[in-house]
Amino acid sequence: MMPFTIKPSMSSSSPAPRHVHLFLLLCILALGAALRFTALGEGIPFAVGVDEPEIMERAVRMMKTGDFHPYFFDYPGLYIYIQFLTACLRFVVGGIGGAWASLNEVGTADFYLWGRAVTATFGTLTVLLVYRGASRISPLAGLLSAAIFAVQSMHVRESHFVLTDVPTTFFVALTWVLALRAQEHHTLRAFFWTGVAAGLAAATKYNGGVAVLLPMLVLLIGAGDWSWKLRALATVVIGAGVAFLAGAPYTVLALPEFLDAFANLSYMYAVGSPPPEPGWLIYFKHLRLNFSMPGLLVAGAGLGLAARALWSRRRATATSCWAMTASFAVIYFWMISGQRLTYGRYLLPLLPFLSVLAGGALATGLEMLHARQMRPARVAALAAGLLLAVCWTPAANSVATVLDARKVSTAEQTYQWILDHVPPRARIGIETRGILLNPDQFEVENFVRLIYKDFAGYQADGFEYLVASSQSFGAPIYTDPPQSGTAMQYRELFGRLEPLVTFVPDRDHPGAEWRVFRVPTP
Repeated sequence: MMPFTIKPSMSSSSPAPRHVHLFLLLCILALGAALRFTALGEGIPFAVGVDEPEIMERAVRMMKTGDFHPYFFDYPGLYIYIQFLTACLRFVVGGIGGAWASLNEVGTADFYLWGRAVTATFGTLTVLLVYRGASRISPLAGLLSAAIFAVQSMHVRESHFVLTDVPTTFFVALTWVLALRAQEHHTLRAFFWTGVAAGLAAATKYNGGVAVLLPMLVLLIGAGDWSWKLRALATVVIGAGVAFLAGAPYTVLALPEFLDAFANLSYMYAVGSPPPEPGWLIYFKHLRLNFSMPGLLVAGAGLGLAARALWSRRRATATSCWAMTASFAVIYFWMISGQRLTYGRYLLPLLPFLSVLAGGALATGLEMLHARQMRPARVAALAAGLLLAVCWTPAANSVATVLDARKVSTAEQTYQWILDHVPPRARIGIETRGILLNPDQFEVENFVRLIYKDFAGYQADGFEYLVASSQSFGAPIYTDPPQSGTAMQYRELFGRLEPLVTFVPDRDHPGAEWRVFRVPTP
């Protein structure tokens, strides 16, 4: 990676602008880190993220058994191995501190906090990568883009969990920065490392493999004869392949298992149940509510500037940055919009590029005003106002997320009530995975919806307690017509159970509504 240098946004014979620039960058990084590291312990161990156990339980199992086969291919494997190394380090530190004396004394819950800290670190470093890449447009664009990305609420929220989306976003952004570097250095070694970054993105989450398009875009728009470009492309592919296999070796070592699982996963994305609305519309709504409408409008202006820069080709470095950023943003949005499964967090790898488009557009406009001799104070005031308009919604959402995470949630209230009132070894059915109980303390089974089993079935299977979540029963009970089949099933089931306690969300206790029932004995 090229040496880290800070350039002033406006020429000056005084070194002061360099110090101001560096100070602003450090403030942005500190803000990004504060939002991502605050309240990392939320929900541990009773209400961790819905997919966090898929990674953490396998990482801890590897540590305890020495068997590095993940036996799981919904994710390629790299982040499981990173969490395995993190768990080993946490265990050693805990042992030195006297927290435990053997592996038998620890459980998965002991490692979530450190695991989440790794995710938050990836998230914070992505802010720096956004700055590094956008600085190719201009130093001011680097600062504005980093500031916009630092407060993105979707990225802030997901940085609090041991999931693959935030580290994938980091490796995609790293590929982007290294591709820009390869365009500048024009060496096969630089393109090899770009391929390595893309391979690590794919080894973290399969859709991260789309990052390989970034060096391809550099070769497409850059100078050089086609024979050299083909060698560079081959170097990228080799680097990506080596990195992917190093990060996810069991895709080859357990090839039949991998192919079977990957085919099943791909089938769900390709021909599964269609979403209620077109994918592009669902994702646009997510962006409107999180990235904000002003941010999208400014990013749209950035797309126009990217087209103009590509057409004029006045500055090779800035042109490549604009072209790669805009092209990848369009391609990635088109790719996820065509899938049957739609989740908001799938947008995360797009956010650095939207932030650069928006930051680059703001910087270009402000620099044009400065060139027309507008007073610096007015330019600064206008910059602050525009940045506030773009960042207000995501920043407010991020702060709300962090503040809510510091409160006692309804899930925590329910969890504590169960510990205080339910006898050990009781058989409990819990709707959703919003609450997780220690299997050594209770006999637990989680259901997507409690109505998937009828009252007689719960009695026959020996369930003593049922815990219902409004994440599943809320719409049927409160929104659907009373005569709908789902609503009637819930009313029939709830009517035959003995209600014990209900926790309703309020200002001080965010979350879903939770109801605890006793199952009458036959």
